[in-house]
Amino acid sequence: MFFTELMREATDIAGCFSSRVRHLLHLHVPRGMQRYVLRLRQCFKNDQQALVEEGLMLIEYITMNAIAIRKILKKYDKVHSSANGKNFKSKLRAEHLELLQSPWLIELGALSLNFKGSDDGEAFIQFSGSFSCNLDEMEPVMMLMLPHSIKLEYNLKCAICLEIVFNPYALSCGHLFCKSCACSAASVMIFQGLKASSPDSKCPICREAGVYANAVHMLELDLLIKKRHKDYWKERAIAERAEMVKQSKEYWESQTKYVVGY
Repeated sequence: MFFTELMREATDIAGCFSSRVRHLLHLHVPRGMQRYVLRLRQCFKNDQQALVEEGLMLIEYITMNAIAIRKILKKYDKVHSSANGKNFKSKLRAEHLELLQSPWLIELGALSLNFKGSDDGEAFIQFSGSFSCNLDEMEPVMMLMLPHSIKLEYNLKCAICLEIVFNPYALSCGHLFCKSCACSAASVMIFQGLKASSPDSKCPICREAGVYANAVHMLELDLLIKKRHKDYWKERAIAERAEMVKQSKEYWESQTKYVVGY
């Protein structure tokens, strides 16, 4: 009963965090009609400060809850002289509910670094500790120093092409790949997208199946890489576009031959 309730609580926290971060990022990197609505709104009101304050609150929220769950599990094992708490922690990881491994936390880190240089961005950095990103081609990493001296490090190298992730997606298992590389691994074409993948398609790293359908498009991380590595980003964008056009042409030619019969 105890672990069932704790699992429900962790699920609610992870769901709330991802939902709020998704909304926050849509305000910073709007798409479609939302882009024009927000531009009109910004003529009358500056939302930057509110956006930063929301980001700060979310980082504190996820850090506080992650620490609380860790302490509860550690205390449980100590009081009951068991390893159930440790096993439950492994289960959280398996269910992709490990709060500090959420791809949305990487997106918040990227948001902070994208703000760097503005007054609001400096406030974000000072509050949240040290956010840094080293896009060295050998070992590209993002480092997050969260409140309560929690240090996280994320590898930004695609395990397929062995380059800095471009147009990155985080699979449900947490592993990061370029969109084109992930599509290749899932045996779908780039223009079809990862949602077209088979439920049996597996992550190239951990071999977990069914991790493509709910992959997270890391728009803030992509924006960060675009700002820090302009020439690299432009080169990869041209290559991906060319490959997508090639795949589209081959696909529709094969469909035409199938329908016509020759």
